[in-house]
Formats: sequence, structure tokens, C-alpha cells
Amino acid sequence: MKIGVITNLIKIEEFVAKRMATANTDDWMQATGGNTGNIAFVQGITNILGHEFGVVYWGDNPKAVNQYYDMLVICCANQIGAHVDLSGWADRLKHFDLPTVFIGLGAQSNEIGNIPDIPQGSKDFLTLTKSLRANANENNIITRGTFSSEVVEHYGVSSSPFGCPSQFISTALNLGQACLAHQQRAKYERIMTAAGNPWHPSATLENTLTEIVEKYHGDYILQHPKALIQLALGEADDISADQVKRFESVYSRIGDWEHIKAWFESYSVLFADAQNWMHYSKHFTLAMGPRYHGVALPIQAGVPGKVISIDSRTEELSVTTGIPTVKYKDVEHLSADELVNFCRWTQEDADTYDSVRGQNATNYKGFLANNGLPVSESISLLAES
Repeated sequence: MKIGVITNLIKIEEFVAKRMATANTDDWMQATGGNTGNIAFVQGITNILGHEFGVVYWGDNPKAVNQYYDMLVICCANQIGAHVDLSGWADRLKHFDLPTVFIGLGAQSNEIGNIPDIPQGSKDFLTLTKSLRANANENNIITRGTFSSEVVEHYGVSSSPFGCPSQFISTALNLGQACLAHQQRAKYERIMTAAGNPWHPSATLENTLTEIVEKYHGDYILQHPKALIQLALGEADDISADQVKRFESVYSRIGDWEHIKAWFESYSVLFADAQNWMHYSKHFTLAMGPRYHGVALPIQAGVPGKVISIDSRTEELSVTTGIPTVKYKDVEHLSADELVNFCRWTQEDADTYDSVRGQNATNYKGFLANNGLPVSESISLLAES
């Protein structure tokens, strides 16, 4: 069976191999789909399917796609919410006219429990997914968690709340125990911080995170938004006056605009492939911050981490995949040292992570089989552990 996978990455392998070192911000944003964390998701899909697939783009000729492939797999994001109209997806999928599986679909809301109002185009998309099932008796959507499944169910579609595929990038068993052991044997503390969004209310954390970077010999790992990448790459001339004002407010402890620009060029880091991100993470004792994948990828490399959740999306992803998490409002008052200590793993954290990951592997294995997709050996081993 020929499987076509649609992601939001654009020729990412060519970007990494030929253009990354000299790429500007627009190049980075295009290649990574606007958020470098997307590479973690796609790496997870690759591992799950065992590399047995081709890449399809939304703009590809529908007739050619239909004739060449037997099934499509869509890498989804937090696309069920007021902020996205999926009418374009619905139209394109009608023309592709192939059985389709959707993995990682998430609902976006200010907090878990609040069902978002979504555009009619997104309602039509959800209705369409039912007609695209390879097995009429089985749902074809994996969501990011229980809340997202509740939202999808609210709009008349069943789904499976099994979390993000990035939890299966590592093939190691007992990964939680490996993370705890890494923390316990560390002699030189370095903290990897996953930078948040300076336009979100949780930006109250960013001054503390930058202090942790300096005090604990860390790095400020960037994913999004574009303006942060511009700062990292020394393209501050393209940043608007309003953005400059916001940066000066959020990063007040660093100093004036000139100091902020210099700080970002010195301390910020970004990645365009998951393997290098994970390998680099091994130099650190702990990962923490508001970005889910900025914490999830180090965990896949055996480095413990805690997500400081800023909305329903990050909280749900963390809970569903067993990653320790805390709401930002509950820790924004902590000092740098207090926040670091709060984010360290316990034996309970390690045990919970391994238990949840094993159950999710079992669930993924059953879902893939029910939808006629191949199950990689690594997923099978995790499911049996």
C-alpha cells in the first residue's frame, strides 16, 4: 500500500542540507511551517509509519495523487478553533478522494472545558472526515487529548485521544527512568529553556526564563513567533516600532533595545531537524518552558523536562503524553532558582511518564491496525512493554 503524508514542512530535508546555515527568517518560517516545533511532530510520524511513505503537498495535482497513492495521512495541529477555517482542507480532500487518517488534531481554547465556536468551513471539514474513513466502523482521527476529542465529538465526530506522535521518536523503553537517571548523575547544571510568546499574557515568565539561561549556563530555544527568530538571526532592522516596545517591556531585565538584540544573538538557538535538537539537548540537565515540543524533544533524548502550560493546548498535550506540567499562573511568582527546583523530576514523574507512554503506544498500535496502516517495530515493542 502506498501512503502519502501531508505535513506543514516545506522541503525541509533540502533546507537542512543546503540552506539552513545562511537562511533568513522567512526561509526558516517557510521551511518549518511557521514553528520549528513542527519538526518534532513530523519526526514522530516518520517513526510510527516506519519510513514507508511519500510526501504529498496540498497543492499537488489531485488526480495524480489519487492515482499514485492508496491512503493519505495528515499531520495536524491545533486547528479546531475560532482562529482557523478548514474549508480549504475540506475542498482539497474531496478532490484527492482517498481514505485519510488525521493524526494530532487539537482544539484551541483559553482553557480546558470551554468548547470553542468554529467556522462553518471547519464544521464541514469534520463532517467530511467521516466519509474518508478506510474502515467505516473505526474513527480515523487521533487528537491531542481528551478535551480535543470532546470538542470534535461536540461537532458530531468521534476520535481517539492518544496524543502527539513525537512521544515515540525515541525507541527506548523506560524512557522516564532514563530521564531521572540523567538528572541524578549530572554534575554541571545547565538548563534548556523553551522560550514562550512575548505577546501572550504568560510573557510574565520570560524575564525569569532569561535569568535562568544566564544563571544556569543555558540556551533560549526558539520556535515561534517570527520576531524572535529575526532577533536571533540579527535581522532586527525589520522589526516594527510596536514590536520593539513590546520586547523592551517583556525583557526589561536585560536592558534597552541594543542589549536585547545582543542578548538574543548570544543566547537564542533554533533547530530545523529533530535529531540535532535531541542530540544537543543531552548537554543539559533539565528542560523547561511554555513550549510543549521544546520540552518533549529533550525528554525523547533522555533529558527530564516540565512544560509550563499557557493554554488548553499545551496543558492537554502534556497531560495526554505524561509530561509533567504546571499552569504558568501558578509559578509566575517564583524566582529563577525556585522555578528550576520546582521543575526537577521525581520518581513519580518518571513512573507516570513511562506508564502513560506505554499505554499510548498500545492505543496507537490498535488505531493504526484498525485503519489499515503499518505498525513500526518500535511502536509494537513499546506497546508490549
